[in-house]
Amino acid sequence: MQTTNAFLDAVKAKTGVPSDYAIAKILGVTQQTVSRYRVGKDFLGDSTAIRVAGILEIDAAIVIACAHAERAKNEQEREVWEHIVKALGGLAASIFLAVGVAPLPSHEAQAAAQYPDNVYYVK
Repeated sequence: MQTTNAFLDAVKAKTGVPSDYAIAKILGVTQQTVSRYRVGKDFLGDSTAIRVAGILEIDAAIVIACAHAERAKNEQEREVWEHIVKALGGLAASIFLAVGVAPLPSHEAQAAAQYPDNVYYVK
């Protein structure tokens, strides 16, 4: 499952913009909002997630489900949203191969190693 930061990095790579300020302009949010996304104080709202999905040319439901999972208040909610992402085909990972944002950050790599049955594929 992808994070808000991973989606922002993918938008940056896909559009070729140099900064989070430029990402904010593209997404129609403030620079402060992007900063809050980056530090985990805020997460993509549904409207912004839809714009991100449009830029990345992926199913908006995947981005929305990832955002909901990330901001879930408890583990049960998070597991439901993660299940929805998997049910949608786990296609969120494919965008990172498509735009060249390859390696997972170390905390995500550790989680992937800890939960090896999470399989993502690219069609």
